[in-house]
Amino acid sequence: MLRLTFAMVALLVCFPAVGWSAQTGSDDFSWEGESSGSSLTSSNWFAAECNSPNCNGGTGGCGSTGCSDPPCNVPLYQQKYFSVFGGYSNVDSFDQSFLDSTTQYVSGFDMRDGYAAGFAVGGQMIEYVRSEFEMTYRSHEFDSFAQQEFNLSGLLLDSDVTNASGSLRTGSGMFNLIFDTCPRCPGVPSLYLGGGLGAIYADGNAYTAVEEFEIQDASFAWQFIAGINYPIRRQVDLYTEYRFLGAEKLTVDSTTFGDSLGDFSYQTHNVFLGLRFRK
Repeated sequence: MLRLTFAMVALLVCFPAVGWSAQTGSDDFSWEGESSGSSLTSSNWFAAECNSPNCNGGTGGCGSTGCSDPPCNVPLYQQKYFSVFGGYSNVDSFDQSFLDSTTQYVSGFDMRDGYAAGFAVGGQMIEYVRSEFEMTYRSHEFDSFAQQEFNLSGLLLDSDVTNASGSLRTGSGMFNLIFDTCPRCPGVPSLYLGGGLGAIYADGNAYTAVEEFEIQDASFAWQFIAGINYPIRRQVDLYTEYRFLGAEKLTVDSTTFGDSLGDFSYQTHNVFLGLRFRK
């Protein structure tokens, strides 16, 4: 499970390096319209955009001198988009811990790999920065529940692990700021990085042989974003991205004994594939 996550993260880190090298080491993929020499810009959608009637028939900053902003004299910050995405989700931790003078107590659930899907609406704020509002649904199954004790040096003193069943469903709403290293570079994968703040709501039930747990709570959430963008049409981007989302205060209650286990932290790794449609 973790090997798959690390492999996907490594892909996200290594693959953009090729695109970054191409962006910085070649003039063929800059925003230069017909004058760039790229097959993309000389024969298809980008060249057509530069010479369209919207660019005054190739005049006014377009034509033989190319375009400085896509499309032509339209600033990037006027571009809006809608995106849909889905993919793999792994809960890294869903647990709580507390200390006394000599011992650290940890209680938590182990979750099976799950899935996530969502959508986002946004637009360019300035040339290299865009903002978006994103909503994502995640679903996971419980695998086990563990109660462990450690000394202050991290040595395991006692462990009680029992099988668990049930499911956890979460919905998050996030406001993200994203930095593009090369906005809308034609024919070249480009890296983007960002982060977001928002809220998450969790709804689920877990069952062990002796106890039932309920989760119905909302919490402040934050996330880190790293992705690769690839324009495949004038108004369509294909992208893949990694998102790490965390929340610190999701309350878990024991319905069997009628008490609360307290606030659990929730952290999840996500790898998505998506399409972005630009207006």
